[in-house]
Amino acid sequence: MPGLSIQEWGAIGEIVGGVAVLLTIVYLALELRRSTRATHRQTYQAAAEAMAHYFWNLARHPELHTLYRETLQNPDALSDEELRRGFLVLDAYLALMESFYLHNLEFRERESQVRWAKTLVRLLSTPGGARYWHRRRWQFHRQFADYVEALRPRA
Repeated sequence: MPGLSIQEWGAIGEIVGGVAVLLTIVYLALELRRSTRATHRQTYQAAAEAMAHYFWNLARHPELHTLYRETLQNPDALSDEELRRGFLVLDAYLALMESFYLHNLEFRERESQVRWAKTLVRLLSTPGGARYWHRRRWQFHRQFADYVEALRPRA
């Protein structure tokens, strides 16, 4: 391109520079999206593993499973100490459910949340689940607590 002035070369340089900046921004946006998806999958996987570990512990320890079941189904038959221990078992479970809820909320995972909502409704429909929630609701994130209240079956 003989005969171009320094100003014309400068204008071409600005155009090329602008295109390069635009391409860089697009590339960074795509990389951020990919990274966010990978983090999302890892976080969800970790939460799913924690839930599996929770239930594995219930299955491995018959006395713990019995306490869990009795806390939900027949809390009046338990001593105060047994009920406190049963509520600690439920604390761990609901903390995992809260984690799933907040994760699903952030990443708009509707199908996954529908599944967990059914589990929450079943748990809170039991005599012990209802009693647990009445006594322990305060310890959960407000958004999760409000969500659970909206799901909770009314007597």
